Amino acid sequence: MQYEQEPYAKEFIEGMRKVARCDWCGRDTRTNRKGLCRHCNEVRKDLERVEKLTSDVAEPKTFMLDWRQRVARQKKEDCIVWGQMLRGILSGGVEPLALEHWFCMVSKRIARDSRMHYGTATMLGWTCTPAQRQMLAYFFWEIFGAQASHNRQSRAQWRVQCESLEERRDVHSASKTV
Repeated sequence: MQYEQEPYAKEFIEGMRKVARCDWCGRDTRTNRKGLCRHCNEVRKDLERVEKLTSDVAEPKTFMLDWRQRVARQKKEDCIVWGQMLRGILSGGVEPLALEHWFCMVSKRIARDSRMHYGTATMLGWTCTPAQRQMLAYFFWEIFGAQASHNRQSRAQWRVQCESLEERRDVHSASKTV
């Protein structure tokens, strides 16, 4: 029975490869002439706006302007990373361990138990063909990609904050060694 279903999974993946997608995030929505979806285009315009403000301001940059620029760059990077993730899913085999991770993320959000599917990678490798694993990974990518586009701003701010704390810690530890 499993082998009868495999051609459908392969056909699905082939169809997904042919869909026109955003150059950055990979979502299959309408794109502008630059090849970006509406959301990624807003991220691009925001980054251009902030970089123009930064270039217009004489030295030294203010903290808030530097913060906005770093957050805008992080949002762009986040968009591109999600697109790279999709291209990886559609281009080749998906490891069962990656699927286990996606299942754990779903169970963490729905059942509040991140270990519910812990250890299922072997079973997924044995029971699902490579095309079926690709299809499952694509479905998970769609779900979490939509969530990522909704909370991209807060994730970017969090990452920039972590980078700032690391920089501050490095400066502090360097001053202690001198």
